[in-house]
Amino acid sequence: MTTMLAGLNDIYTAQEDLAQLKGEHEGLYEQLHHVVSLTRQLQIKYGYMGALLRDEDLPAYEPKFVRDSILSLYQQEVQNLKDHKEIQQVKNLMKRHRKVGDSKLFLLILGTKPELLQGSTIMK
Repeated sequence: MTTMLAGLNDIYTAQEDLAQLKGEHEGLYEQLHHVVSLTRQLQIKYGYMGALLRDEDLPAYEPKFVRDSILSLYQQEVQNLKDHKEIQQVKNLMKRHRKVGDSKLFLLILGTKPELLQGSTIMK
């Protein structure tokens, strides 16, 4: 497990970049918000979603208590996001804010206040 410190300024910068993404690529942002919300509702770790988006190995994050049929539907929703013509915008944002981490980025999308996310990277 990697622990990096994400300062409040880092989180605010990420929030500003997310707002810019929303303003400039509204359709992409709405699809991203949908998948982040689905991730939360299915209680799947945000790291799993991030790994899927980056085409990384998944064993550390693979959900253990989600039915295969549900997981397959979830993966299809993530794939729909990955198939968006502007997905590179999201991948670049995630890369730029690696220090903040997937979990905190996705929680910002869901409306969590930056002050509540300050500190160590959450590995969920």
